[in-house]
Amino acid sequence: MRLSAKFAFLLLLVPLAASAQFKNLDVAVSNLKRGFSGGDPQAIVAGMAKGDQVMLQFPGLVDQSGFFGRDQASYLLDGLFSKVKPTAFEEENAKKKSAEAQYHITGTWTIQNAGKPETRELYITLGQKPDGQWSVVSIRSAGK
Repeated sequence: MRLSAKFAFLLLLVPLAASAQFKNLDVAVSNLKRGFSGGDPQAIVAGMAKGDQVMLQFPGLVDQSGFFGRDQASYLLDGLFSKVKPTAFEEENAKKKSAEAQYHITGTWTIQNAGKPETRELYITLGQKPDGQWSVVSIRSAGK
């Protein structure tokens, strides 16, 4: 009986790991706020679909930019958050583009860069998958 209970528990985890997308926009915005205000890369990567390549661009903060898979994105964001300490993220504007199956978020991101407070604009694009879930398409920061 114990073996079957462990197997059942393992089966419960598989769909969560496989989906790795946000089930709705409220969850997406909540995770992105938590990720960018508290420096939690996993909260952001949770919205990156397995197999997708996500555009990441943080000019002046990290040298790498381009399209990254989930593991690479997690590594890049972890390095970014180690260098600059995020302290806040405020959503300024959000627009759903139904015809494009996209949701565009513009926000103000506050970080500690070299010990000094700095604010930057963040531009986040989410894409809606055929199953209705949302995944991160791109995250770009305005350069300084």
